[in-house]
Formats: sequence, structure tokens, C-alpha cells
Amino acid sequence: MKKISRRNFVGIAAAGGAAFASGLLAACGSKCPIKDEYTAAGVKKFRMKFAPRGLFRASSHGNPFKRLKFLADNGFTAVEGLVFCNPKKPYKQEDMDKQTALGAYAKELGLAMGCISSMNEKDFPVMTANQVPVKDRVIRGKKEVRDCLKSQLEITLGVMERLGSKTFIIGPGIADKELPAEKQYENVVENMSFCADFCKRNGVVMEIEPLNTKSHPNMYCDRAVLGARIVRDVNNPHCRLLYDIFHEYMQTGSTETLDDPDVWDCIESFHMADAPSRNEPGTGVIDYKKVLGKIWAKGYRGFIGLEHGQTDKTVAGDMKLLEIYRELDSAAS
Repeated sequence: MKKISRRNFVGIAAAGGAAFASGLLAACGSKCPIKDEYTAAGVKKFRMKFAPRGLFRASSHGNPFKRLKFLADNGFTAVEGLVFCNPKKPYKQEDMDKQTALGAYAKELGLAMGCISSMNEKDFPVMTANQVPVKDRVIRGKKEVRDCLKSQLEITLGVMERLGSKTFIIGPGIADKELPAEKQYENVVENMSFCADFCKRNGVVMEIEPLNTKSHPNMYCDRAVLGARIVRDVNNPHCRLLYDIFHEYMQTGSTETLDDPDVWDCIESFHMADAPSRNEPGTGVIDYKKVLGKIWAKGYRGFIGLEHGQTDKTVAGDMKLLEIYRELDSAAS
């Protein structure tokens, strides 16, 4: 089969970045830690490592390669969520070729690749109860679960290698109503330790992402404190915490756990969306400038995944969204 390259998908154009350059050049301050402070289109790069997921589609006409170019031209230095990894089935060659092309082009543009969504089970108590759904039946047992996890990890690793990512999202699944809480926790730590050992052997990091039970009923890991406890008990540097600000706020009503050292020390990366609508900052109740200022002041310089909807999906809406993030980036001082 003929290899699919980036140029088979799109003829790259520079339009989009330069058109928005004026008015942005002095937007993020004078102490930018990025060595090359401006894009090829003359736009100031963001100081914070914002990593958009699925945004700015209008300006790129829905083309993933043009979207990468748009992000780079407009000052972003990272991206994530280019591919939603389905670890339960193998990929076709054409899909793998496209992943390789996307990863290569992102690298060419200087966009660091954040985490990929992969093993955050939302429908079954896989790790909590050692149960695996197979077609119309359920397989129970530690070995069966480990075999399932190993297969999913191998598929996930392949996607990561093609995209150039070093981290992926993982979760234990839903809670099991029949098992005692202590036994579920023991199962989760054992299964997460198994996965972390795989990650260690392959030089990648898995990020446990707690999900709120309003959006995702019956989730076992539903808050940062629990996710951090699992990370600490797994006790492997290849198992870390993804602190999703939206999910934490929806579950607990605040982001006070950012000041808990037991949580903070486990954080690998962040996701953000406003609450309760899960759209862009400013559409809800979270004071994102304050939150981002706090994590910057605490020394965090890693990925901040922009995992939210966009209320205005037009080109004008894309420009408004850029303005929102320019303002939020000024919290990096």
C-alpha cells in the first residue's frame, strides 16, 4: 500500500497566522522562556504550554494538517488529542500512515506532542473488579485482565510512537457495586502497577485522569485526591496524575487540591475547560486567570491541554478564542 504523507492530505499554506499577527506581538510579556519568541508568521509565542485539542477547525477547514500549521503560526508550542486512540482494536495501515504523517509534521512545526486519550475506561469495572467484556459475555480473572491490558498498552504504544507522544491517559473504569471499597482499591493499584511496569520498560508515562461522576456516572476515580493516592501507592515514576481542572471543579466544587502537596507532587499535566458547560474559559464559573497564575507561580511549565468545546465555531470565533488565550497567558509572570 502506498504510504500516506502529509502532502497527500494537504498543500500547506501559511494563511491564518500572519493575518492575526498585528496586535499580538507584545501580548505575552518580556520574560518569555522560549528561546525563539516569535513564529515564522511574526506572532509572539505563548509562554504557557497550551495544547489545543480539536479547536480552531473553521480556520483550518477541518483539515488536521492545516490546523497544525494554524496553531504554530499563531504562537502555540504544543498540541494534543490529534488522534483518539481506540486500544481495543488494531489500526488499518492507512490510519497508521496518517498518524505518522501528523506526528512528523507537528515535529517539523516545532509543536510538542502532549498526551493521547487511550485507556480511560468509562463503561466497565476493568481494573476495579478484574472483569473484561468480550462481545456478549464477561471474562473474570486477574490473568485475563492483564492479557487485555497488555494488548491495549501495545496498541497505545504504537500510536504514541507514530505521533511522537510520551504520555497517555489511563483510568481504572467504573466502580463495582458488589466488591468492598478496600478490595477495589487493591485491584486498581495492582493493575495500575502492572501497566506502569510496561510503561517503564518502554520509556513512556501514563497519566491517571479522575473524571467527575456528574458527567460520567459511577466512575471509580472521581477526584484528584484519590488519583494522587493511587499514583503514590503505585510508586513508579511512569505513573502520574492528569489534573483535569473541569472534572475536579465539577466533582468537588473547587480547585483547592492544587494546594495539597500530596496532589501537586503527583501532577504530570493539566486539562482545562470551564464549568459547567465544558466550553472555553469565560463561559462558566472557574477563574482561569487565577488558576493558571497559581500553577505558573508554583513552577509548572508542562502541558495544559485545552479540552473544551468552542461556543463560536466560525473563523471569527477562532480569533476570539485566540484573544482569550492571549489574555490568560498574561498570568505567566
